[in-house]
Amino acid sequence: MNEKEGLARAKELYEKNFHDEAKRSFVSYGRLEIIGNHTDHQRGHCIVAGCSLGIKGAVSPSEDGLVSIVSEGYGRFAFPYSDLAQKDSEKGSPISLARGVLAGLAKKGYKVGGFRAAINSDIFAGAGVSSSAAYELFVAEVENSLYNEGKLPRIELAKAGQYAENVFFGKASGLLDQCGSSFGGVQFLDFSNMADVKVVSLPFPKWPLKIVLINPGASHAGLSDLYSEMPLDMKTVAKNVFGKEVLSEVPFDDFYAKIFNPKAPINERQRLRALHYFEEDARTIRAKGAFESGNVDMFLEMERASELSQMALLHNVMIPGHYEGSPLEAVNRANHLIKHGAARVMGGGLVGSIVVFIDEKEYPSFVKGMSKFYVPKKIVEVSIPEIGAHEVK
Repeated sequence: MNEKEGLARAKELYEKNFHDEAKRSFVSYGRLEIIGNHTDHQRGHCIVAGCSLGIKGAVSPSEDGLVSIVSEGYGRFAFPYSDLAQKDSEKGSPISLARGVLAGLAKKGYKVGGFRAAINSDIFAGAGVSSSAAYELFVAEVENSLYNEGKLPRIELAKAGQYAENVFFGKASGLLDQCGSSFGGVQFLDFSNMADVKVVSLPFPKWPLKIVLINPGASHAGLSDLYSEMPLDMKTVAKNVFGKEVLSEVPFDDFYAKIFNPKAPINERQRLRALHYFEEDARTIRAKGAFESGNVDMFLEMERASELSQMALLHNVMIPGHYEGSPLEAVNRANHLIKHGAARVMGGGLVGSIVVFIDEKEYPSFVKGMSKFYVPKKIVEVSIPEIGAHEVK
């Protein structure tokens, strides 16, 4: 579904539900984690990009004081924009994200107001591009455009989305996802000071690469504890060995001087995951240089090294004992076919999609080869939009 088709469907849905014609159109995107896997929660560095999969919506300001959103396949909800109190009964629901975004913006002193929206999404189940961030940034950008003259800083819109997800929805989330949806393009993120996150736009060279998402099909349900173990393990090393809160606070030389001490008060899984953080953070900085210099071979080398670290140190490539349908299985199959390219697990891992960067000349044979294992809807070519969530003029 292209943007034009998505917006046309949104307008039809709007007219059907609100018996009026929508005044405005908006688009918001998912995100691609380019590199920097599980470095954000340690206040390290990441590279994120927008993803062409996303949300299209038809919108009008409301005169009844309500935020009313109807989604294809998910029904309709409404709440007064004047009621921004957190409600435990809404946790884990779309209404909690919408209410939370408004609450996050209002908390910072920005203007909020009511609107009506009809939306649809082409983010497929298990895509791993953060449909929640796309949703949050859709709401944030509507509020920005309707009530703040489109002048709110992109980082503040991202933070409102994170606030909604953490506090109202009830899911721990770093800021990487929301930055990808808010800024679009390719962005280098420095989380060392969370009060002043540094966002540096990177050029996306005209490399002869296709970007492909492959979804092996396993569900994320019931994995919260396994996900939370990864940041907890890293923070345990920071605290028990170095007396710090997160690993980014530990000097590089000090880390390598002490991490191999067998008497350190940590277990082996914690030690390995801490090693992943330091090596992945260094790879991210080298990948930044690859973007800036246009060095595609260096970029692909960093991607391949990241995948190996995920497997050997981070251990987020599959649920233990469940290789079939896992990201690791998809990566192994992809690597068998790739001659010039790279494949790695994206996002939290354990289940979900992998991202593949493949030479455009190899793309047809690669898709043919992967199609032996996965149906076409699970092999999706995507691109990087130049901008993030925005109103379509």
